[in-house]
Amino acid sequence: MDKKISVVIVGVRDMDRAVDFYRSVLGLRLKFRTPEYSEFRTASIILALEKRREKILPTGPSFTFPTKSIHRDREKLLRAGVKFWRDLQEQPFGKVLMARDTEGNVFEIVQYEK
Repeated sequence: MDKKISVVIVGVRDMDRAVDFYRSVLGLRLKFRTPEYSEFRTASIILALEKRREKILPTGPSFTFPTKSIHRDREKLLRAGVKFWRDLQEQPFGKVLMARDTEGNVFEIVQYEK
């Protein structure tokens, strides 16, 4: 796992309202948008909006660590007793693993496809 954060994710309840705020009020440039997930370009990282349901609260950010070996990282986290909110999944952009820290906060590890 790289020791840099590449994406900060903010949970939202209303994607239309949130996209309008970040684009119109804050002036961020929209990279792409879906009903469930949208991304904005910033000077250094991606700011993402994710529609939240289930057990994660719609408030508060999470973050993403990129990796070149998600299977190795998953095994290391399992050995350390880390709990997963969502185990390893294939997505159109790559492989994603959503883990919880000691306080229950969710963070992602992503192996992006080339």
